[in-house]
Amino acid sequence: MKPFLHIALLLGCGTLAAQAPKAKLSVPRISFVNDIVPILTKAGCANSNCHGSVRGQAGFKLSLFGYEPELDYAAIVKDADGRRIDRQRPETSLVLTKPTYEIQHGGGERFKNNSLEFAAIRDWIRQGALFDSPNSPRIRDLTVSPAEITLAGESATGKLTAKAAFSNGAVTDVSAKVQYTPSDETIVEIGPAGELKALRTGETTVMVRTLGKAVAARVYVIRRAAGAGYRAPAHNNFIDDHVFAKLKRLNILPSQLSSDTQFLRRVYLDVTGSLPTEEESLEFLSSQEESKRSRLIDRLLESPEYSEVWATRLSDVFRVGGGVGPKAARNMYHHLRTAIATDRPYSELVSQMLTSSGGVSRNAPSNFYRTNFDLKPEDAPITVSQTLLGIRLDCARCHNHPFEKWTQNDFWGFAAFFGRTEFKFTPLDAALILKDRSEIINPGTKKLAIPKYLDGPEVTEGPDEDIRERLAAWITSPKNPWFSRAIVNRVWKHYMGRGLVEPVDDFRVTNPPTNPALLDALADDFAKSNFSLRQLSRRILNSRTYQLSSEFNDSNRGDQINYASYYVKRLMAEQLMDALSQVAGEQEVYRGMKSGARSFEIPAGSPNYFLTTFGRPMFRDVICERDEQPAMAQALHLIAGDTLNKKIVSQKGALARMLDDPYLRDEDVVRRMFFSALVRPPEKTEVELALAPIKEKGKVARRKAFEDLLWALLNSKEFLYNH
Repeated sequence: MKPFLHIALLLGCGTLAAQAPKAKLSVPRISFVNDIVPILTKAGCANSNCHGSVRGQAGFKLSLFGYEPELDYAAIVKDADGRRIDRQRPETSLVLTKPTYEIQHGGGERFKNNSLEFAAIRDWIRQGALFDSPNSPRIRDLTVSPAEITLAGESATGKLTAKAAFSNGAVTDVSAKVQYTPSDETIVEIGPAGELKALRTGETTVMVRTLGKAVAARVYVIRRAAGAGYRAPAHNNFIDDHVFAKLKRLNILPSQLSSDTQFLRRVYLDVTGSLPTEEESLEFLSSQEESKRSRLIDRLLESPEYSEVWATRLSDVFRVGGGVGPKAARNMYHHLRTAIATDRPYSELVSQMLTSSGGVSRNAPSNFYRTNFDLKPEDAPITVSQTLLGIRLDCARCHNHPFEKWTQNDFWGFAAFFGRTEFKFTPLDAALILKDRSEIINPGTKKLAIPKYLDGPEVTEGPDEDIRERLAAWITSPKNPWFSRAIVNRVWKHYMGRGLVEPVDDFRVTNPPTNPALLDALADDFAKSNFSLRQLSRRILNSRTYQLSSEFNDSNRGDQINYASYYVKRLMAEQLMDALSQVAGEQEVYRGMKSGARSFEIPAGSPNYFLTTFGRPMFRDVICERDEQPAMAQALHLIAGDTLNKKIVSQKGALARMLDDPYLRDEDVVRRMFFSALVRPPEKTEVELALAPIKEKGKVARRKAFEDLLWALLNSKEFLYNH
């Protein structure tokens, strides 16, 4: 085969559109945009850890993943006095001798001097090192197929095919031109044209990139495909359809259904933040109704405690208390709690916050701006996109995003929606007002920024118009690709222990959901329910997926992302504090709060060291999830801290009352303690172990033995985790 045909097979739309060779063979015209830039991307030269970084490498900077070919052309042909190419002797150009390591190069060898990549760049220089004409085809879209592929057995093989759609209507196979990057290189090996070879069981996401476009494919490696004997579990709703379909594809069997005692404790903690009382437990466990679980879910979702849990969760998301006084924080918390209690559409709640104005102490929704934007309108794109859309735009504030499509122009166009917002301060309040005109300047263009929807068009603000109203309508539209998915993902994580996208506020092509079909279905159902958070919770809680046991089987022991079992979760700070108080029968007292108040009713801040130690934020001054990792300070607090030990030895606590009851036998006290803390009766051996230390008849020795038992229960993993 002639050399130029080798090159043509490597190149894409710009070159492969050439006609059949005439009598005199010649190298076809090579496109810088569609042929050369993809080579640099595929070789890794335009990666964020190489010349595609914010500052480039060794004085040579390329756009990230070939996002801006014009800048790449200038860097190669014009910068550094044009020394990177040699038109007289193209093969000696620095742009070739460095990546082939003929000259020492910090990035090592990227391709060889007898490769098709070398020949393409050399011949482009020979042809004059020209940039593409304005009418030359440009890539518009990149796809990869299959989007999901399963390889059965180690060493199994497969193939990914990448296709690019161009502005002239052409669709070209670019499998040999794109860069493939697996999120876990130990699971699958990827060849230069998308060839796959299984290395070990597991699943990984393969990023496919070129010319600033990125798509993802999911690769599953399993030992063997599910056979006719695969026992599909019963489905409660569409959530189970999607979860169990993927598990079958992976040949993973889900765990058995949780027991009534497991479900009862789990759903009370998740929905109300508290444990059930002994009476509530006995009533549920003694019921023979087939629908008792769904009936309990409905009742708990109507409880005031449910509203308090989600008011706290949303207060974390919207950073209630950051930068405002206690009165304003309290007003915002109560505003959120009322919205949850009345099941106000989430879209309305968000719209009201986005278009709010006035004093933060009188008009609660305007706290959204005061607590989040630190008084600067240009902080708005970061907060609004991350909290409401699950998109992290912060990198694009100063430069194009290193992992996504967002540019600096996208950031400042989004910021322009908030350009007229400003706070005015009085001794008693801070009021959000609208200025006459925006003053947001795009530092890249040095011009006034024009409002622009993310991945959408620019818009112009009319006379006497508050353009934030149009932004709110766009954000909360059922057609918005991020709004419903972002909140659905947060709610799913609260109940299921892991988001479908992790981190929950980092949606991007290069961080796809573990079950895209499930996320889409949940978001669609949420929008159709008029954005009802209560209905969303009801769907999740009634699914068999939520009600699975947390105990593994041989098939799903290694699963961490597909919900083959219920994922054990450490109790939130508020859950733990309130559960300790409930079991010990000694309520915690919070300054400024009514007697008997739960920690979920605290609007902002962390009024005691225990809550702070276990993750409740003292100041909601940054956008982040709570730290859920265990720490030494937490263990020490439970082992010997005053908060727990004072409740155990209290003369007014539940244990003291039970020990003073002449009608309760020691066995009855043990049983009540287990029911109160673990929501189950003790096993026979547990009763025997608990009563063994009580040998002396003295009242002090008996009390000490029961205090030790209560301490052991409250320090057990069975108590400290939701399972």
